Amino acid sequence: MTIDARVLLARRLRFLPDRPFALAKHALFQGELTSLRRPRTWSQLLAAKNLEPQSELVHRTSDKYEVRAHVADKVGEQILIPLYSLLTDAADLDFDALPGPCVIKGTHGCDMTILLPDPTAADRAAIRETVRRWLRTDFYRHGWRESPYRGLQPRAVVEEFIGTPGGAAPTDYKFFMFHGEPGMVVVDQDRFTGHTSTMLTPEWREFAVSGRFAFAERLPERPDNYPEMLEVARALSKDFAFVRIDLYNVEGRIFFGEITHNPGGGLVRLQPREFDLALGEMWRTGTPVPERFVRS
Repeated sequence: MTIDARVLLARRLRFLPDRPFALAKHALFQGELTSLRRPRTWSQLLAAKNLEPQSELVHRTSDKYEVRAHVADKVGEQILIPLYSLLTDAADLDFDALPGPCVIKGTHGCDMTILLPDPTAADRAAIRETVRRWLRTDFYRHGWRESPYRGLQPRAVVEEFIGTPGGAAPTDYKFFMFHGEPGMVVVDQDRFTGHTSTMLTPEWREFAVSGRFAFAERLPERPDNYPEMLEVARALSKDFAFVRIDLYNVEGRIFFGEITHNPGGGLVRLQPREFDLALGEMWRTGTPVPERFVRS
């Protein structure tokens, strides 16, 4: 069954209560039946955690506007992308007041991003309608019931665009953090064109595994200030058993992207399955991922 077919079937199962829906979704996307009563793999632990009540800190750090204060408190506001405006009404989106290239993002979910490398060439009516749709959306109820987003106020932020002048999005560095320590780093490149997603050890070696997207043909370049990025990820993750910290690195300057508590909504199947178990062991016991999963 293709990923699109799984998504369509899962959407048809949204009438189910939370736990049966979570079990059905896990079976569809992870290819296994489980009660989630004794989770061991990373994907099982994610699904089980998603069924639990979430702390106020989890909700606050899932909100793409509220998280800014948390980041400023933990590591300093110098890594925040400059904010142009906060919107609760699409009609308040003032294109003429934008100082330059920008990005519009929904604060209460994911997959709500519009790149505007040239706001003067934007289809204003279409963009306002998209933002209006975001603001009408309860992402928890209409998405995959990701509990960190439950109850968040629908809003949108307009931030400075930090990609290339040609409109390409910056490389995204995703740090999978377990009890404040990195277990995996995923480098996403060309996200809105030829998306690649390269899974690396914290020491910048390729894992011999696969996920949703292909690896880049060549090993992504390791930033010169990579150790500093690791320290930022540690500082932002130390309050959580597991969390993903997303950072950018533009001309040697580190920027904060987001904090994600439920990566991929639980829909991404990692292969081989033993690797999923290895990440689960790091979550449960702190055991590093074994060397056998590293490409030789």
